[in-house]
Amino acid sequence: MYAANEKNEGYEALLRWNHPKRGWISTEKFIAIAEDAGLIDQMGQWALRTACADLATWPETIRCAVNVSPLQFSNPELPNIVANALAHAGVDPSRLELEITESVFLNDSSGTDAMFKALKRVGVRLALDDFGTGYSSLGYLKKAPFDKIKIDQSFVRGATEDGSRNGAIIASITSLAEALDMDTTAEGVETLDELELVRLLGCSHVQGYIFLKPLDTEQATKLGQGSLAAAAEGPRAARTPRQVLLRRVAVVHQDNRLTANIRNISEGGALLEGLWNVPAGRKIRIEFEADQHVMAHVRWSRENRVGVEFQAPLQRRSDGSFAVLSGRIEPPTVATA
Repeated sequence: MYAANEKNEGYEALLRWNHPKRGWISTEKFIAIAEDAGLIDQMGQWALRTACADLATWPETIRCAVNVSPLQFSNPELPNIVANALAHAGVDPSRLELEITESVFLNDSSGTDAMFKALKRVGVRLALDDFGTGYSSLGYLKKAPFDKIKIDQSFVRGATEDGSRNGAIIASITSLAEALDMDTTAEGVETLDELELVRLLGCSHVQGYIFLKPLDTEQATKLGQGSLAAAAEGPRAARTPRQVLLRRVAVVHQDNRLTANIRNISEGGALLEGLWNVPAGRKIRIEFEADQHVMAHVRWSRENRVGVEFQAPLQRRSDGSFAVLSGRIEPPTVATA
C-alpha cells in the first residue's frame, strides 16, 4: 500500500494456491472450501505467523496487513494467537494490520466488542475491509476501534466516467474517515486518472496495480531494502481489451526512423517494445506497411517500452483484424490478453 506521496508503507498478505494438477485456483473457490472444511482457522494462523516472520526482515517503517475471516474473528483465542505470532517474530504490534470485513457485525454482540478491545490491547492496527459492499451500517463505526477504512475497488472502477456517482461516494467515505481520525485506502487503483481522482478526493493511501502487481516475499524484501519511493505507471484511463501481438513495425519520431515490436494492441492504443529515449507526450507515426500507418501519442515510457494512444481509434473488422488506413493488421494467433 502506498501513501499519497507515493512512499511504500506496507504490503497486504495474499494467499495463492498453485495446484499441481489444476494450476492456479481462484481465491474465491479455495477460501470457501477451506471455510466449509474447517481449515480456515489453521490457514489464517499460518498466514499470521508468516506475515510476522516477513515483517521481521523488513524496515521498521513497513507494515503488513493480514485478512481475518469471520470464523477466525469468532475464535476467543485470536488475540493470544496474534500476540504469540508477534512475540515469536520480535515485531512491534503496530506494524501488523488486521483486515476485518463488515460480516463480523451480522451477529452483533458483546463478544464482538470484547474481541475488538482485546485486539487493540495487543497493539495491532485494525482496518475495515471492503467498506460499503456488505451490510453497511454507520453505527458500528462509532464503536469499533478501526484505524483505517478500505474503500472497495467497485467504487474506484468507473469513478472517472462521466455521470458516475462513485466519486461522490469516495469523497463521503474519506470525509467520514477523517472526522473519525481514520486513514483511508482506495483499493484496485489501476489507471493514472483513477490515481489522480482518489488523491483529489482525500484518500490517504492507495493500493493497486498502478504501482505494483503482487510480489513474492523475496521481491518484496528487495524492494524494501532499496528506495521506498514508487513511481505510478500504467494507462491514463481504463483501456479496451487488448490482443497479444508480436509484429515488427517502423516508428517515425522527430524525423528519425526507428524499429520496434508491437507487443499488444487494441482499438485505442498499443504497447511498443524496442524504443529508447522516446518520452511521454511525444507524437509518433507507426508504419505497419508502406500503405499502413497510424499516428499516436506516447502516454508513458519506461526503459525500452512505451504505451501509446492512437490519434484516432482503429476499426475492428468482423474477422478480428484492425483496419489501418488502406490496409489491415491480421489477427494474432495467440489468445486474447
